[in-house]
Amino acid sequence: MIGRDVIMNKKFVISLIGAPASGKGYIAASLIKRLKDDYGFEESDIAAISVGAMIRQELKSHTPLGQKLAANMKEGGLAPDSIVNEMLSDTLENIKAKILILDGYPRTVGQVKEFDKLVAKYNSAVIFRDTPVDLILERVKNRRICEKCGKAHDIGDGACPCGGRLIKRKDDEVLPERLAEYEEMTKPAVIELKNEGNNFFWYEGTAEGEEIAREFLEANAKYLR
Repeated sequence: MIGRDVIMNKKFVISLIGAPASGKGYIAASLIKRLKDDYGFEESDIAAISVGAMIRQELKSHTPLGQKLAANMKEGGLAPDSIVNEMLSDTLENIKAKILILDGYPRTVGQVKEFDKLVAKYNSAVIFRDTPVDLILERVKNRRICEKCGKAHDIGDGACPCGGRLIKRKDDEVLPERLAEYEEMTKPAVIELKNEGNNFFWYEGTAEGEEIAREFLEANAKYLR
């Protein structure tokens, strides 16, 4: 561990991309743990940003952006790239953290075209986890969450320590549709990112999250000073 206050000249933006249920959350948690344990960062230095959660918050808060989103999504559409990019640009600019982990962005070719502009003033890198569909479906088959506290479990756990009932995640019930959308929209975006020569790290779906975090942070140590 470095054991000192970390001073960085620029924020470091880490884009974490992969199919639904490919283990992005575990990789993010591994990155955060290693950043704190091995590189001396505090909890407040690191922000994990979910674009989906940001969209839900904008809708809930009825902000001007939220109203634009609601109008589009009411007609059955996805959040437009232009609005997502604007929302994320504001967040990156105003957030105080030094390390920003983006979960699931960019996820369309349109977002990729804006990605370099969004992160131009920061240091940045992309982690892509390439997980076969059959492996994802096998992982999800036994995945459950506690209805009471939300903690993740395997079906073999039986019950949560808090006493809550284990249930399937709602998004797991529509996983085939989500995977089809990923193949159609996000896979081409990943190829575009890789071809553009970004600071791009490609990992197989069987790679352990802790090993990904260790290798990735060692390769990008110059951005952590």
